[in-house]
Amino acid sequence: MMDKQLIFSEIESIMFDLETLIKSLANSREYIAGEDFSRASGKLSELEIELQSLAGRVAYIKSNL
Repeated sequence: MMDKQLIFSEIESIMFDLETLIKSLANSREYIAGEDFSRASGKLSELEIELQSLAGRVAYIKSNL
């Protein structure tokens, strides 16, 4: 079982990572608006991988509560 401080630390880290992903999503939107679909597709694939990783981290925290 994770201690509370470790859980809070991990949640803070996840929140920071989500903010970074939001910025990347905005960049992808700009690529799409500029019709740079190849670049947008690559960025969106990266975002998908990162979101899956975050989901795993959240699941790990949940399983340790």
